[in-house]
Formats: sequence, structure tokens, C-alpha cells
Amino acid sequence: MNFTDAEEREVKAKAAAAGVSIAELLRICVFRLSIVGRLTDFEREAIRELMYQGKNLNAQVKACQANAWPSTKRKAEACLDGILATLGKLKTSNSSLL
Repeated sequence: MNFTDAEEREVKAKAAAAGVSIAELLRICVFRLSIVGRLTDFEREAIRELMYQGKNLNAQVKACQANAWPSTKRKAEACLDGILATLGKLKTSNSSLL
């Protein structure tokens, strides 16, 4: 396999930054790193749901600072319920793959 000039410069820079030779860097990459598969459509959707819930949680923290605690507490609990439901879906999905 041949590197393009840009790829070769990047590999050399990464090796230098790590303080190892190019051969050692490639050896580490081959034997110590693991390749993971692409996310399924279900996993991508679950991550989008979690990101949405994270935005909701951030909004709740801001609301907690500005408003009364009881209403914010209810909204935060609803947000947490959404996060836990999404995590439950992921756990169920991953368990069925084993």
C-alpha cells in the first residue's frame, strides 16, 4: 500500500508527536486498535434521541436557575425518563445481538 504525499506527511507528523518511528506507529495501529462496525439505523436514531434529551437537560438547568424549583423538577424528571427509555432501548437492542 502506498500513501499519498499528504497521508505520508500526516503519518510522519503523528509518529513524531507520539515520539515513535513510523513503523512503530503502524505496528501499534495494527495490533492495538480495534475496528468497530458502523452504527445501525436504530443506534443512530437512539443517539439522536439522546442528543435531543441532552439539549432538554441543558435547558432545564437554565430554567432551574431562573424559575421556581417544583416546575423545573418535573421537567427534569421527564427529561431523565426520556434518557432512561432511550438507554433501555439500546440495552435491549444490543442484548439481542449477543
